[in-house]
Amino acid sequence: MLVIASLSVFSQSNYVINGKIIDAVSKLPLYGASVFAENTTLGTASNNDGVFTLHLPNGGYNLVVTFTGYQTETKRITTADAGGSILIEVKQKEKSLDDVVVKATYEVPNGWEKYGDFFLDNFIGKTANAKESVIKNKEVLKFYYYKRKNRLKVLANEPLEIENNALGYTVKYTLDSFTHEYNTQVSLYSGYPLFQELIPANPEQENRWKANRLIAYKGSILHFMRSMYRKKLNEEGFEIQFLVRNNDKETAFTLKNFYTAMNYNMDYSTNIVDILPNQKEVAILFKDEAPSKLFLDANQDASSKFQLSVVSFLPNESIDIEQNGYYYEQNDITITGYWAWEKVADMLPYNFKDGNEPMETIAVTEKKPDPVTEQPVYSNSDPLTSVTWKMDESRIIDGTNMFYYKREGKENSIDLDRDFYKFNTDNTGTYFSNDQEYKLTWTYIDAEKTKMKIVVLYPTPLVVNLENIVLTPSSFKYTRVQKVNGVNFMAIETRTVK
Repeated sequence: MLVIASLSVFSQSNYVINGKIIDAVSKLPLYGASVFAENTTLGTASNNDGVFTLHLPNGGYNLVVTFTGYQTETKRITTADAGGSILIEVKQKEKSLDDVVVKATYEVPNGWEKYGDFFLDNFIGKTANAKESVIKNKEVLKFYYYKRKNRLKVLANEPLEIENNALGYTVKYTLDSFTHEYNTQVSLYSGYPLFQELIPANPEQENRWKANRLIAYKGSILHFMRSMYRKKLNEEGFEIQFLVRNNDKETAFTLKNFYTAMNYNMDYSTNIVDILPNQKEVAILFKDEAPSKLFLDANQDASSKFQLSVVSFLPNESIDIEQNGYYYEQNDITITGYWAWEKVADMLPYNFKDGNEPMETIAVTEKKPDPVTEQPVYSNSDPLTSVTWKMDESRIIDGTNMFYYKREGKENSIDLDRDFYKFNTDNTGTYFSNDQEYKLTWTYIDAEKTKMKIVVLYPTPLVVNLENIVLTPSSFKYTRVQKVNGVNFMAIETRTVK
């Protein structure tokens, strides 16, 4: 019966996650929140009601929710979450005065010029793939040096856009933080990557990307976790040894049965494999491929015959592996050796198809209530400039205060009946407010036309930033972020044609 149940689960190649994103304080739905499975090509956005639907290949994932002005939220999901609906509450970012002062004190002027190459080496990597990877928006990086602790910290105020021309991916990496301790020479970074496949220019480039992805996969930690899950370590070129340290001497012990030594246990009710090695230090050898020459040049003592990585487990702490190679708790292990040398430029998404398991790759999609009226349209005749946009709905968040407007609504806390935008094709326009007219200039600030900068020419120019833009011939939706009288606030708004 267990075998039959297992085969039944494996025959279903993907599952659906439904959920809703709301503001943690007001409990109102958030429109246009980015929802994606970390380290995959799979993502979507919440609709008008904050609702989203995401199709995922079987396995486990870290679900990530981001929205301008809010903290990033994560939730671990598996096939067990299929069919139901999950509620995710996101909180607004809060910046204390102390935090602002500390950052201002330790921020390094011209940080990229001083630390940019060092950051690239320790974040993107030093591999052949790293040499073909670039950060397109390096200006969002901020560098902080703490002299007393001899520590470098790097933050980014928006996701890094990494173009990997070796593997054929664009990676939007929401960087949580990067730190380097100069006293120990240890670099640590964490964040939330979302992959998107680049469009090849020709069949030769497509074939090159496919070949490079397979090379990157072979011997990787993703390859190892899938091989462990399937009990195919030998067949896939892996060997496990236990490392025992006695004073300064280290001894490696070969294992007769990898799975017994690792206390391999498959839970057929969840299709999750649990491993808990009998020794804390585990050496993992990949014997089917020699180390890169770049690695050997930097590590003179390394073997040239196989790739060696060492995984250190916490005492009595196991890790769980899903069938797609996702494992948790990832922070409970420390990795050194070859896997640690390979960094962001050599990462592959969890939905990468290795040819050994029917795992469907599903393109990034957005659930839209009406595909005809809600599909974004960008052409030579931009719908933005052909009409005047009246305010239809606005939720203004000012600290802990919330103001709400709905056209013809009876419980509005603010009056925006006479609030209009008119954009011209020459990047000028007019803002109408309570029968007053103000000239403006505007421009898109990203290629996807999801962000816009507006300067309203009051006696003192006012800068208005629009983000998360979704534009159709009949609606204009966005998140408005600006500063008024020294106070930052944001608004989630929808405009329709006047």
